[in-house]
Amino acid sequence: MIVRVKPFDTLFFKAGRPFSAGSDSWTDISFPPFPSTFYGALRSFLIFNSGTLEEFANGTHKLQSVIGRRTVNVIEYGTLTLNGTYMVKGGFPYFPAPLDLVLNDNKAEPVVFGKKSELFHSNYELDNYLIWKKNSQVDEAKGWIDESNLMDYLKNKTNSFEIVESSEFFNIEEKIGIARDNETFTSKEGFLYRIPLVRLSDDTVFVIDFDGIDESILPPSGVLKLGGESKAAKFNIEKEDLLSALKTIDFKFDNGYFKIYLATPAIFKNGWLPSWIDPSNYEGEYNDIKVKLVACALGKSISVGGWDLVRGAPKPARRAVPAGSVYYFKILNTVNTERIRSTFHFRSISDNFGDIEYSKEGFGLAILGEVTE
Repeated sequence: MIVRVKPFDTLFFKAGRPFSAGSDSWTDISFPPFPSTFYGALRSFLIFNSGTLEEFANGTHKLQSVIGRRTVNVIEYGTLTLNGTYMVKGGFPYFPAPLDLVLNDNKAEPVVFGKKSELFHSNYELDNYLIWKKNSQVDEAKGWIDESNLMDYLKNKTNSFEIVESSEFFNIEEKIGIARDNETFTSKEGFLYRIPLVRLSDDTVFVIDFDGIDESILPPSGVLKLGGESKAAKFNIEKEDLLSALKTIDFKFDNGYFKIYLATPAIFKNGWLPSWIDPSNYEGEYNDIKVKLVACALGKSISVGGWDLVRGAPKPARRAVPAGSVYYFKILNTVNTERIRSTFHFRSISDNFGDIEYSKEGFGLAILGEVTE
């Protein structure tokens, strides 16, 4: 099910760093929002649209098979699954720019994937590296890439890509406030704060791809609460999947390599390294596909948290690999392209922590790409 979300006003998406009233006066934002923000927003809508929070917690909610159950000590997921989230501007989908691109003369160009030289000495242990070989100074390609450019990037069809700056999608507006004493109705000393709010441009919306839910449960349109201040946002069920071409793109991995581009942040038990990769030799097996991690382009880790509606307390904070990060793999066993596609392409590959299924909440959405040696 494809759901289009458009906020009525500004939104606040707090980053994972703690923010304590009276101790901090400024907090950072996380944008785009974590997948769990949309997962929680839709689940909360279903909870209150068809029952109560108490019914959700004690397992008597009539939609329990879809939304699951949550108590202080128990986390149970239902069939509701987030398959992906992205932004749409002017009718075109956009994704965070891959981190193996660099900005050269206002154009994004890919770095070169090659065998690590014997003269290369560092604590970088992978067999291959990603390096810029041209004699020019480059910058990180920060911004967004549309679906058409992303498909060319995944297929290595061109060496030049258009990157769109974040200011084309949203603006930041600062809000200044102060806490109030509920007894005297006066301002509290030392509780002045400032937070950044996001205002989407008129032609920009969020689009979320959910599974495990049908249209008999979710109305064709409605209003849900979104973000840190529970701002209102309108949603509509969309009939057209704008990513159908990207999901069915044709791949060839004849040279024995493929790469995974992360469209959403990924959470792994071993930090930046997926749990199914052995840190001693960087080899691993996933769904009977044996691979070796040979190179990667990773961004600075981010902190993922959230608010637990039932406990009325913050969720555990986890370190995550940011969206746009890219992993390069060498195939070690005989396996056909379709098997690799069905295993990784548009699949969430995050690790789960105990009862918390981060993959079900949409973290670590993998999109496959070809590798040119």
